[in-house]
Amino acid sequence: MINFLLESTVSLIAFLVFYHLFLEREKMHQFNRFYLLFSILISIIIPFISIEIIQEIETVPLVTSLPIFIDSGNNILIKETINYTPILLWSLYVTTSLVLLFRFLKNVLYFKKTIQTNEKVSYKNATLVLLNEKTIPHTFLNYIFLNKESYNNRTIENELYEHELTHVNQKHSYDILFIEFLKIMFWFNPIFYFYKKAIQLNHEFIADEKVVKTHQNVSFYQSLLLNTNDNATYYLASNLNYLITKKRLIMMTKTTSKFSGFIKKAGIIPLMTLMIYFLC
Repeated sequence: MINFLLESTVSLIAFLVFYHLFLEREKMHQFNRFYLLFSILISIIIPFISIEIIQEIETVPLVTSLPIFIDSGNNILIKETINYTPILLWSLYVTTSLVLLFRFLKNVLYFKKTIQTNEKVSYKNATLVLLNEKTIPHTFLNYIFLNKESYNNRTIENELYEHELTHVNQKHSYDILFIEFLKIMFWFNPIFYFYKKAIQLNHEFIADEKVVKTHQNVSFYQSLLLNTNDNATYYLASNLNYLITKKRLIMMTKTTSKFSGFIKKAGIIPLMTLMIYFLC
């Protein structure tokens, strides 16, 4: 188990560092999405891969003497002791995992209840859920959550619909659910929290790119994002609030040459080779 945790963590860190250094700032978001998911899967698989190298070694016969036992006639009683450390550690692990699982299911049920108790409207490939409380647009699975008053007054811009609809069409919620399951299982490993942030930010890059290509008005969309931003966060949901930073605004006007993109994609091959060589 220790070897599995060490090897998988080393692999995860290596892939994530490579992503932040070479891929995150490049405009190849669909590739980056699958790179992040693939790097998690391969990091979990690598510890189970074993490459054996057979080498013939000449054996030298050893002369050993037989042990001599002396029976003194005295009976020695050995008291068996119990090591409680593994029990305590496993208890801590299971308890924390159950708490996180409860939190996860509670939030899923919250979305389910919200969907059932509010008005719904079909919209293209998604379903709009109209909420009475003030909220910024956010998405979970095929549902887009909006403020009912803003929807009825038609004050929600088309760019925002396009953004959330991209999350629906691209099935981004499944990526988040996947990483959340891993966080429940490996809650003690902080690397999965960094992966979730990278995955969610890349989702926003994908949605932003779709809006910019469709509406061809970068400056208006940038100002719209800044004006829409607030401090709300939604567990398990994709939403406009997530990491409204300089990264997203710059990415909208950034271009990546085919040659540069190819070279950086090809860099994954030596990285993968090194991981397998040293860890397998």
